[in-house]
Amino acid sequence: DLFVIASPAQTTGKIHVQAVVQNAASQAERGYVEFTVADARSGATTAALHLPREFPTGTSQIEADLVIDSPHLWDLNDPYLYRVTARVAVAGANSFDERSTRCGFRDFRFADGYFRLNGRRIYLRSSHTCNHYPIGIQFAQDPDLLRRDMINMKVMGFNMIRFIWGGATTVQLDLCDEIGLLVY
Repeated sequence: DLFVIASPAQTTGKIHVQAVVQNAASQAERGYVEFTVADARSGATTAALHLPREFPTGTSQIEADLVIDSPHLWDLNDPYLYRVTARVAVAGANSFDERSTRCGFRDFRFADGYFRLNGRRIYLRSSHTCNHYPIGIQFAQDPDLLRRDMINMKVMGFNMIRFIWGGATTVQLDLCDEIGLLVY
């Protein structure tokens, strides 16, 4: 079993990847972990790393840094994302386990009394939304309702959203990343 976390650093172009591998076998297994970084839209690989490993019984954590030369920054009007994939396999097996996550290079902070995204001062325009729907409460009768809600916020000129009543779902957070909407 495999779990992956990716942490990009805008200033260095590094993506620090952590993979947690669970070996449920009764003995250690030889194999490999492969990390790749690709453009989330086109799938073109920009960095890769192949690490031969021995997986002891139980949990192992494998960490590595992948470097992207001149990383494309995520921005409100250009929400560029990378897909980080970890693949683990055991020697001699015909199968593998693979997990991926998306991330973007961005820096957001308050400096000199202003909010800055990638060093550029921006005025935050935010609104609230919730995870409840008119029909279905937690699960919308129309699955596209969630997507339309976020896109309407973006079209109305908001650049940030706050989820109330239970926090955002993974689907909502992923959508905000895709369309260039900050989350408070």
